[in-house]
Amino acid sequence: MRYFAAIAAIAFLSGGVASSVLAQEEGQWVSKPVQCGTIDEVATITKDKGLQLTFAGTGVSNSVNFDEPLEVYVFLGINPETNEWAITEIDSQGNTGCVIGYGDRFSIDADTMRNLSEPSS
Repeated sequence: MRYFAAIAAIAFLSGGVASSVLAQEEGQWVSKPVQCGTIDEVATITKDKGLQLTFAGTGVSNSVNFDEPLEVYVFLGINPETNEWAITEIDSQGNTGCVIGYGDRFSIDADTMRNLSEPSS
């Protein structure tokens, strides 16, 4: 329950930040609240929600705390029965995990994904 409350708070705060992000000038990086903890804490959320690993990738993450981008591992887990999903990010040392997105309406909508990924101009 403690983890659910934390994730719900993140989702609420992310909604307000998302509207600010959309209003930003092109190419300007902004920061938003992200819930981070130990690998065990992040794994517990995933297991408790019954999320199944659906995608994993190696990437980079920008942070106001570091001058250069950091290598990270990003995972998408979904629960096809409840439609819950979470995107988590693990640092390259495997010490810290962050829930960077969470929701309860997972779907695969190719038209929407195509529209959101195309240039707007």
